Amino acid sequence: MTSDAQTSAFYAHWAAHGDEADRSAISRHFEAAFAPGARVLDVGCGKGRDVVALLDMGFDAYGIEPNDAMRARAIERHPRLASRVAAVSLPDIGQPFGGGFAAVVCCAVLMHLSESDLAAAFDAMIAVLRPEGRLLLALPEMRMDWLDKGRDPDGRQFTNHAPEHVELLLAERGLSSLGRRDIETASTDTRWRVMLFER
Repeated sequence: MTSDAQTSAFYAHWAAHGDEADRSAISRHFEAAFAPGARVLDVGCGKGRDVVALLDMGFDAYGIEPNDAMRARAIERHPRLASRVAAVSLPDIGQPFGGGFAAVVCCAVLMHLSESDLAAAFDAMIAVLRPEGRLLLALPEMRMDWLDKGRDPDGRQFTNHAPEHVELLLAERGLSSLGRRDIETASTDTRWRVMLFER
């Protein structure tokens, strides 16, 4: 979720031509992480696959996505998302869909934020959570030799945020860690972790 031109251009192209599985790796954690039927916000929902997965699992799911092409593709592929996806960008997300969410999902987003923007992004996500709400993150760590001046091989802004640092920032904001684990993917250049927190 960034205004960086190169990153935005990548996702505009990805919206039309990028190939992704019907379900993300993090989606297998939804039912264990969230109470049945919970109201969930997907921050950086892309082409909508996690919002669809959440809806299919019985959650009351919504998404925010700043990239116009990705958002349009989500609605084109899944018309039922037309009233459930909004054009909003971190950290200025306000209270989308009235706020008051029981859970927030943020997958494959934080790496596009600089270290200096990370705290404000967490403040924004926490602000939409109800007391005892949960935050589920998928956090990537790309091989350092693949990064060049803060960009990945596709030219996107990319910062590795250490899980320990993320845990510290969220603990300072009153969230408790409920655990973290690696996500198994086919990628050998990027390590993914899923991290769950409770307000």
